[in-house]
Amino acid sequence: MTKPVRVGICAWADPALIEGGTFYPKKSMSAEARLRHYASVFDVVEVNSSYYAIPDVRNTVRWVERTPPGFVFHVKAYSLLTGHHPRTETVPADLAALLPRNPARTRRGEIDATSFPPEALDRAFGLFRDSIRPIAEAGKLGYVLFQLAPWVHFDTDRLDYLASIPRRLPGCTIAVEFRHRSWLPEHADETLRALSAARLAHVIVDGPSGHAVPRITTTTASTAVFRLHGRNAQGWLRQLQGAEPSVREKYDYLYTEAELRELLPEVEGVGLEAEEIFISFNNNNRDYPVQNALMMKRLLGQPTPVRPLTRDLFA
Repeated sequence: MTKPVRVGICAWADPALIEGGTFYPKKSMSAEARLRHYASVFDVVEVNSSYYAIPDVRNTVRWVERTPPGFVFHVKAYSLLTGHHPRTETVPADLAALLPRNPARTRRGEIDATSFPPEALDRAFGLFRDSIRPIAEAGKLGYVLFQLAPWVHFDTDRLDYLASIPRRLPGCTIAVEFRHRSWLPEHADETLRALSAARLAHVIVDGPSGHAVPRITTTTASTAVFRLHGRNAQGWLRQLQGAEPSVREKYDYLYTEAELRELLPEVEGVGLEAEEIFISFNNNNRDYPVQNALMMKRLLGQPTPVRPLTRDLFA
């Protein structure tokens, strides 16, 4: 590879990873010890908890302090910013004060995103921006991931919204992941052209064929992002049919070495245009993302732990 490639996983504190007992030395560890252990193996991670609630700035400061120089955090955007419906308990008081007296709710009790006025969205961006500032100021911020809700369809208003994100989060590298096929492949040319114009990174998705958006290896910014969700077609289909599989059920998939090797030409191909490449494993069940991230690093010729840290995971 002629361009730097960083490989990591999504969510270092994922419950399934902790309970698996193969990556962390102990199932019961302090938050600090767990992050320090992770950072001794990988130099990049994606923060998933920021989707559920805007991080407390005290936590983002701690993350910076507990990781070595050069470590990188990708941060997933708060649910309201990506068209999702936030849970009541995660809504900051500043935003709750802007809601109508009886906001619309989903069948699961979440606050319907359409209940929030435009000024609430602006305020959410401000709070989110403040929360990640310590990471950015330390030079440890990778991309901010805008993973749009599966029900967010292609339309011009959405394109305008995406184009506004760099202004709302100045200085941040923004990566956009689509989950509805009206974007990709149905309006691929328009979508990718709009991302390029706004200098937003198109997330190259790997998922079950026919259920996820197709894996289109086109670069739209100086940063290229691969997110590998596994290829558990049954789990994805259950969700598409209206069921609510758990994270473990949907992403229960371990890539084979042959499957990852097939991706290498695509990784190398985007390196012809991108300045940096990130590969994030989101097949979150057991220690699957760790296994596959280490496998990908080896295939890329990158160093991995020489001696076993726990059991035989790194052998």
